[in-house]
Amino acid sequence: MAGQILGDRYQVERQIGKQTGRWTLLARNLQTQELVVLKLIFIDEQLEWDDLKLFEREVETLKTLSHPSIPGYLGYFEHELPTAKAMVLIQNYVEGKSLEQCLQQGRLFSESETKQLARALLGILIYLHERQPPVVHRDIKPSNVLLANRQLYLVDFGSVKRVSGGETAAFTVVGTYGYMPPEQFSGRSVPASDLYSLGGTLIALMTGTHPSSLPGAGTKIDFGKIASISPQFADWLSWLYEPNLDRRAKSAQEALYGLDHGRPSLAPDLVAIAPVHRPADTKISLTRDGVSLEIVIPSLFGQTQLHIDRQHISLTTKRLGIAAGRPQVSARKDIDKLEYHKPVVDSAQSNDSEPYLAIWSGPQKYELKGSPPLTALELDWLTYELSTWLKLPITEA
Repeated sequence: MAGQILGDRYQVERQIGKQTGRWTLLARNLQTQELVVLKLIFIDEQLEWDDLKLFEREVETLKTLSHPSIPGYLGYFEHELPTAKAMVLIQNYVEGKSLEQCLQQGRLFSESETKQLARALLGILIYLHERQPPVVHRDIKPSNVLLANRQLYLVDFGSVKRVSGGETAAFTVVGTYGYMPPEQFSGRSVPASDLYSLGGTLIALMTGTHPSSLPGAGTKIDFGKIASISPQFADWLSWLYEPNLDRRAKSAQEALYGLDHGRPSLAPDLVAIAPVHRPADTKISLTRDGVSLEIVIPSLFGQTQLHIDRQHISLTTKRLGIAAGRPQVSARKDIDKLEYHKPVVDSAQSNDSEPYLAIWSGPQKYELKGSPPLTALELDWLTYELSTWLKLPITEA
């Protein structure tokens, strides 16, 4: 289409992006001689209704935005092509290099540089999320962040969503795997969803690796093994790139404060634990790696087996080699609490309750007990192993 004139004044110079039914063109305004970006969506029999809705939403949202780090909205028009009609969005052109291009050229960003980028992007997100209603980008990733003249720009609002009532649910799932938080797979988007995407972007900039390819992806990433990074910044990144929405930073303002002062401390009822080694005389087996963890607790006539991987947590009890009931199974992403239940002595009834560990996955409770009861050393060891692997604090119950 080079040389073709659209909208009576925009002469196409080259194509800079192409998807099914959508083109992005660099053009020159013949009246002002300024370069602009034209985003076209073709209205034909192949057009998906959801794609049209997203395009219209992008246009309407950009009309309301005015921020130096977001390419400005210049207008909109319709254009007749030989084979189809096109709707065309006009935006300011920013001549720069995307962070994805930087990575493809082999550049890695230092912790100091990554913090500067984080601060700039959080400033943009604060602007978007504090609008009424809040604007959620939903597709933050290295290719959608431009560096130009020592300034950062957030581009491509094609997945944007305005949030009413604190969150939104939709049938259209948008985003990019590895940068897309779990809640977005079910169509749910909140401001904190952008923080997960930001965390994934920053991780990619420091490691040069797509977040989904890193050890522990989908659960907890051990940053110390993949990049030169301070414990404080690793902890902050983990807070953003947290699959569980309830444990993630709640707002861009909170994340920015945490970048300077550290993430908020744990609640006072949470127990800090020191490293504990496996008791020499225990018969409990525990195996773990970056993908899964398994604990087998033998009993007088059988065993209890706990298995956790990237997708699920399951608990199976066997008696004389036969499963005692159906296994207890739920989603790994719903694990949100680890409890240490101390023994309770009821002197009135001369009845002592045995100590045990409990893992909560949503409403499901997974109890780790033994017969005979687990010793204090075994409980301390299992508590430490589960807490460090799940990256969960211990709550005394």
